[in-house]
Amino acid sequence: MRKKKYVGISSIALIVIMVVLFFSMKNAPFDDSSNQSEEQAATVTTETINETEEQTATTTNEKNNDKKSVTAMEALRLGYSEAKKQTEEEPLLISITSTDDTSIPQERSDGADGTRDAWNLEFGSKKGNVLIYIKIDNGVAITTDVKKHDKNLLEKGHYAISDIQIDSSDAVKQAVEMGMKPGNPAISDDWIKGYHFTIGGYNTDPNSSKTRLLLRVMGISPNSPNRENESLRMSIFFDAQTGEVVSATEMTGYDKDGNTMWKNIELKH
Repeated sequence: MRKKKYVGISSIALIVIMVVLFFSMKNAPFDDSSNQSEEQAATVTTETINETEEQTATTTNEKNNDKKSVTAMEALRLGYSEAKKQTEEEPLLISITSTDDTSIPQERSDGADGTRDAWNLEFGSKKGNVLIYIKIDNGVAITTDVKKHDKNLLEKGHYAISDIQIDSSDAVKQAVEMGMKPGNPAISDDWIKGYHFTIGGYNTDPNSSKTRLLLRVMGISPNSPNRENESLRMSIFFDAQTGEVVSATEMTGYDKDGNTMWKNIELKH
């Protein structure tokens, strides 16, 4: 009986020791596991920070690459406000034209809605003593040059904003209806990218020196390319004060000296 009692006490003591060891191991993990957990936590934190930084950088780059395109009339108003800062006299428009001169890549669809992200404008005073060059770049007007002449020998401004009653957004719709296509950046001979626009004075009467205020839409002829595989440009001119189509021309090719040849397009009334 005494031997069994001792055996029972030994068994109980062994169980107690095993329980104590179990809880000791549970509450005091090996150093290697602890280091591994810390390394994993640090890795996760670093990856999270890097992802956040990359997302922020991507968002910033996307904002920087966003195009801010405006119509001819919107560009004219922006340019006029900038020109007013350069002179006390009333700046009158000489010409405004859209351009591919921009750091943002131009696409075939540019100008399809009458808007472009780059424009060049010229303003002059009525008497010819000041000449102002403005550039619209991504919706921002920038003065690129200002010339002044005491003897009034500079090119004079002629047109007020109120003289223009048609915008590029309206004109390009009619141009497309007449078959005009956009310039393709993938075709170097197209020369232009998308549709382009100009507002200024054009001499429409060979017997007069008087100019007429026109809006010009330029693109590619529906007959392009010709038999020599040359890209053929096309222009349609609108009266800027009435919106009426004045004339349309398309390129037919080049002469022996490399000069472009054009023909008039018969208008359908």
